[in-house]
Amino acid sequence: MNASRVVSERENALTILRLNDASNANALTTAMKEALLAHAADFFRDPGQRCLVITGDDRFFCAGGDLATLREGQSAPATRKRLASTCELIRMLLLGEKPVIMAVNGVAAGGGFGLAMLGDIVLASDDACFRPAFPAIGVAADVALAWTLPRAIGTVRARQILLNDITIKARQAEAIGMVSAVYAPDELMDRAREMGRKLAEGPTQALGLTKGLLHTSHDLPLDAFLNAEFAAQAVCFGSDDCREGVNAFYEKRRPAFQGL
Repeated sequence: MNASRVVSERENALTILRLNDASNANALTTAMKEALLAHAADFFRDPGQRCLVITGDDRFFCAGGDLATLREGQSAPATRKRLASTCELIRMLLLGEKPVIMAVNGVAAGGGFGLAMLGDIVLASDDACFRPAFPAIGVAADVALAWTLPRAIGTVRARQILLNDITIKARQAEAIGMVSAVYAPDELMDRAREMGRKLAEGPTQALGLTKGLLHTSHDLPLDAFLNAEFAAQAVCFGSDDCREGVNAFYEKRRPAFQGL
């Protein structure tokens, strides 16, 4: 495992992953993706870890895909394998039933832009910027960006940005709803940790089910969505965390959720 490409830090139930290949602008090389996949899988498997924060190192959040592989060329089987690992990471972050925060500390370009938008909550430093970059090298948008971006800001804006390769600075990203909040560079991780701790102390199962409902809400007809909502609430109403939340409400105290 190329774990050195990603530094993992744990604060009780909060996991922080920092992309750690500044010499390569934190690009999504094979080694970087292997490290991210390994650490993310560890996080989602561990019931004691209940919120994930992903950030970058130095001036870059992530500069996108590894262009060296395109310059050198790859066989079809090698390309399929490389793209399959990207899809695995996308599914893990989007569909995993725990909240994921992206703390975008600098440049997020190409696949790095896509990675940023895989967060349930996206925070940014005020010197961050987001650039599609795909048209500049003659490839289609990837890392699910053409799926996540329209859901965040609408199809019309997403088309304008992706097709015209428009760079979006942090404050503009906040104004159009692409990121949740923007902070000074030296405040970003403090705020991300603060939010991460709050989510990690929350009712993990209920948050995960809500995350799933949010994803399916764009695609399901109303009756199918209501069935999914019904099933989610049936699970929640019978959970230890629901009992704890209701008891805490009546006892006028802060609930102590266990994620169960």
